[in-house]
Amino acid sequence: MKNKLFAALGAGLLMAGLAITPSLVEAKDSGFKIMMTPKWTGFPYFELTGEGAKAAAKELGDELIYAGADHAEASLQVETLQNFVTQKPDGIILSAIDLNAVAPVLKNARKKGIAVATYDADAAVPARDMFVNQLSYEQAARVMLDCALIDVPEGGEIAFIAASPTSPNHMAHIKIMTNLTQTEDKYKVFKVVDTQFANDDDAKSYDVAVNLMQAHPNLKVIISSSAVSAPAAARAIEASGHVGKVYATGFALPSAIKRYLENGSEKAFAFWDPWELGYVTAYALHEKMAGKFQPTEGAVLTVEKVGTFKTAKDGEVVYGKPLIFTKDTVEKYKF
Repeated sequence: MKNKLFAALGAGLLMAGLAITPSLVEAKDSGFKIMMTPKWTGFPYFELTGEGAKAAAKELGDELIYAGADHAEASLQVETLQNFVTQKPDGIILSAIDLNAVAPVLKNARKKGIAVATYDADAAVPARDMFVNQLSYEQAARVMLDCALIDVPEGGEIAFIAASPTSPNHMAHIKIMTNLTQTEDKYKVFKVVDTQFANDDDAKSYDVAVNLMQAHPNLKVIISSSAVSAPAAARAIEASGHVGKVYATGFALPSAIKRYLENGSEKAFAFWDPWELGYVTAYALHEKMAGKFQPTEGAVLTVEKVGTFKTAKDGEVVYGKPLIFTKDTVEKYKF
């Protein structure tokens, strides 16, 4: 019956001199094939986002395949994406290691009709359809500085650890935090003295934190929006005998920093629910592919059981639900 209906509709359009578009005769609202790659597999944060995305896909009647390299290297992520494209999925989800390195393969995917959503870390805007951002860059910057104020209300010297100079979210956070320490009275108690890079690597993050404390004897806070570097910095502070003199904060899984909060060596960290972030991303991409959501500025995405999310410019869907962990609250979170 459906085929007869499409045939009749097609014939009518031809008689009217109108072109038949594939989206008109092949439109569907479920059964999409989605392929997802994080910065690297095996890290609990990304595994949780993958689980959330798979849950959304299952509920919506889609298939989601989660795959990627076991360490963060841009060239390997590009290879993964190239492999995805050859499998002709309906959609791709990724957390970009380098916003520009992945752009060519993503642009090629979009030319082939594959919808592209980024999450956690964005790709170049022309290379994707939407970016599901865990927090707006300014919101993230303010949350991290607020955590630093909990650590050291009187302020002092602060330093940053980022993944790399091409990590879009980390560099945006640092730029905004630096500006806030220069322009807003609340944050002027802080003085930025250094930025170092650790490639989201635990051992390197530890060494960078030690080097920062040696290079800046008056350093008060090490801040990182890398969920690897922030707890590594806390470990370095404890191991080097700087507890109570230097604090680490930023974004980290509560399971990774719980002991530091409970023993008092750190006072506050922040994060968001990674499972929900993955869920919302897969849900948003599904709705886009089904023609039910266009990520234009001002558009509202309604995700059942989670909430509603407003789209900012350039297709940025802001999840925007920060969590701040202290010794009094960290026990509530089990991820």
